[in-house]
Amino acid sequence: MTNHHWPICYGFYYGNHLYLGDGDSEDDPEYAAATVDKTEGHHGVHGREVGRIRPRGMSSDKVRRFIQDITEGNYASENPIQICVEPIWHHSCTFCRLEED
Repeated sequence: MTNHHWPICYGFYYGNHLYLGDGDSEDDPEYAAATVDKTEGHHGVHGREVGRIRPRGMSSDKVRRFIQDITEGNYASENPIQICVEPIWHHSCTFCRLEED
C-alpha cells in the first residue's frame, strides 16, 4: 500500500477481506476494507465495510498493524455494503484506460 500505485478504481483481496480503492487521486490513495459475507452472480458482493485507511505518509509498520487488526476482526465499523467487483480482465473505466482525444 505504501509503495505501489494502482488506478483509483482498483482494489485487492487479502486475508479474507477486500481492500477497495476509494480515494480521489492515485497520489493520495484511500482503501475501504470490507468483508465478503455473501456473493451474488458473477461479480456481486454483499459484505460490511469494516475500516478505512489512507496509507500515504504512514509507515509500513502502521499499515501492517491496520491490516493485522482487520485480519484479527478488530473492526472500526461494520457498515453494510453491496458492490460489484470486476476482475481486471473484465473491467474498464475512465480511471484505468486511456481515452481517445
